[in-house]
Amino acid sequence: MVERLLEKSLDEQFAMENERKSAENKLNRRLIWVMLPLGTAIAIAAYYLDISTRIAIPVLIEMQDQVEIPGTRADYDVFRLNLGAFTALAPSAVVSGIVASWFAVRAGTYYRRKFIASMYFLIGVAYSLLFTALLGVPIPLNLLVLKLVGISITDAQIPYSEEVASFGTLPGLFPLSYLLTGMERGIWAGATMIILALIAIRIAGGVGSLAKARKTATVSSILGVFVVVMLLFGPLGTHQFLFDRFVQSPSWAIMEF
Repeated sequence: MVERLLEKSLDEQFAMENERKSAENKLNRRLIWVMLPLGTAIAIAAYYLDISTRIAIPVLIEMQDQVEIPGTRADYDVFRLNLGAFTALAPSAVVSGIVASWFAVRAGTYYRRKFIASMYFLIGVAYSLLFTALLGVPIPLNLLVLKLVGISITDAQIPYSEEVASFGTLPGLFPLSYLLTGMERGIWAGATMIILALIAIRIAGGVGSLAKARKTATVSSILGVFVVVMLLFGPLGTHQFLFDRFVQSPSWAIMEF
């Protein structure tokens, strides 16, 4: 009798544990759909800023001799990037954003939902690392495809716009150099994604049910579209603010090179 009771108790515990894991897996899948539009939008915004930075570096190097205070950067007025050229380049950011968002949620929820705060922190960290690491890989591939099909991404009205297609003297090391130089932007991108996701969850009520998850995903999509539209079509001051925040003065190594 005792053995049967113990066996029944273990079966019930096993069933309860499976039910709990199944419920958590559903929540995690819904969270992925909430994060995907935000992660993709943030990736597009970060890549837009990265292109501006690569165009600006030669100008900043030329202007660095005019800087009165050592260690500071010369003033630089950003350009609104050519929309057609950026649209051709955007697939790199879209693919990287989607993949990074999916894996970041999977990594952040690996230890289940025991600690919600640490879960979102891990998602943000994983997204920062994955997005920055991944984006350095499809950029050269995207540019190669554009070159093969004959699509130009340079703009005669923007000085040094051809720098977007430059990978230095060792193109094979571009993904590594991109990871090392773009980590700060990646960290801020991950933090922004988590903040916007929490806003969407707060507004729409979370992912506890399928209806709420759909509503939250819709809100997150709206927020993602707003981020992209503000950067691409909004006041140029938004672009300038982000550029001034993230772009530092060229290092002496770059200037000597």
